[in-house]
Formats: sequence, structure tokens, C-alpha cells
Amino acid sequence: MRRWAWMLGGLIVWTVHFMGIYAIASLADVVSRADDPAWRMAGLAFSGACLLMALAIAARAARRLRRTTDPSTRFGDQLALLGGGVAAVAIVWQALPTVIGY
Repeated sequence: MRRWAWMLGGLIVWTVHFMGIYAIASLADVVSRADDPAWRMAGLAFSGACLLMALAIAARAARRLRRTTDPSTRFGDQLALLGGGVAAVAIVWQALPTVIGY
């Protein structure tokens, strides 16, 4: 189970970001206006935290990939690196409307 969590870590972070950013936007729309600067900053802070987590997973996977020679371990680290990279790109893509104001 731990290996699966490691290999899917970046994608899990992306999933949490996806659900969290839409929960923040929905809550902002109910409480006040969704484009209120405080809610936009909350969304950006959440996106930043998720982005840092995805990049940390990718960086750790890259470090582990350079040190190990075991093929099964390398495969898991390659998947973790790929998932962290994809998650980082997706999180930036999802946060762009908040950054530019839409």
C-alpha cells in the first residue's frame, strides 16, 4: 500500500487540489462574490501549497532515481516523478484563471 501511495502521490495531490479549489470557489460564491480578493488569495494560497507538494514529490523521486539500481524500485520512482510533474503542470493550469482574474 505504501508503494502505491508513493507512485500515485502526485496524482493524489492533484486530486486534492481539484476538489479543494472548487470547494473554495463554491463556498466563496455562496458567502460572497467568487471574485472577492480574499477568496482569490485563499485559492492561490491553496494552489501554491499543492504545487509545492507536487514539486517536492517530483524532486524526491528524482533524487531517489539517481541513487537506486533496483529495477522495481526505479519503476516506482519513475512513476512518482511523472505523477509529480503532471500534477505540477495541472495545478498551474487550474490556478491560471485565479491568477489572471477570471
